Amino acid sequence: MSLRHNLYFLSLLFLLSLSFRLQAAELQPFSATYSAKFNGFSVTAKRELSGSNDSWRLDFRADSIFAKIREYSRFASSNSQLTPQHYEYHKTGLGRDRHTVLNFEPNEGRVVNLSDAEHTLENTPEDIQDKISYQLQLALDVAEGDKDLKYQVADGKKIREYRFAVTGTEKLQTPLGEVNTVLVERIRDGGAERETKIWFAPQWNYALVKLMQTEEDGKSYQISLTKLIIDGKTISID
Repeated sequence: MSLRHNLYFLSLLFLLSLSFRLQAAELQPFSATYSAKFNGFSVTAKRELSGSNDSWRLDFRADSIFAKIREYSRFASSNSQLTPQHYEYHKTGLGRDRHTVLNFEPNEGRVVNLSDAEHTLENTPEDIQDKISYQLQLALDVAEGDKDLKYQVADGKKIREYRFAVTGTEKLQTPLGEVNTVLVERIRDGGAERETKIWFAPQWNYALVKLMQTEEDGKSYQISLTKLIIDGKTISID
């Protein structure tokens, strides 16, 4: 598999991230670090959530020897529903550099593409998400026990629908200790051989502790949580 394919897969995987809540409709500031290896290349990624219900900010960065990714989302939160306000994605390194900047205008039903005006989206749904806010929304919905895990996501050029299902529970060994998790799988169109699994930890406010993806050729890739701080407190199991 080429380095370019690895980079595409890396950006896809790390978009699947974590969310935290203590009560319905509440998020807490956090800092989470992940590690992974792709065809021998080591990757370190970090996400940080800061702000308040009127304006949260989720920052993401990933670094390897062949590329750097910087990404962030600003969004509001009310009654367990996230409303994106602004999204940016910047990738430099291997292959063509990529930059996407989106402004969300929910009152006008519009997502303005500031980096490519021709791909501004009109008549967007009220519950539209960006490419990282929907992952926070997924964790909130799993925590609420929702069954209809379906998301309309603006990817810069069009709206894509992502569907998930809770498929079980599992106890995992992690660098932070042993933890019980909820397993969520992405539902793809019939015939699709790619498989994505996500493990959320309820006792760690539904943090994502592991993500695994199996490609069409049977190769599997995995990212793992190595450090987690919620509201200034380092998470560990003694």
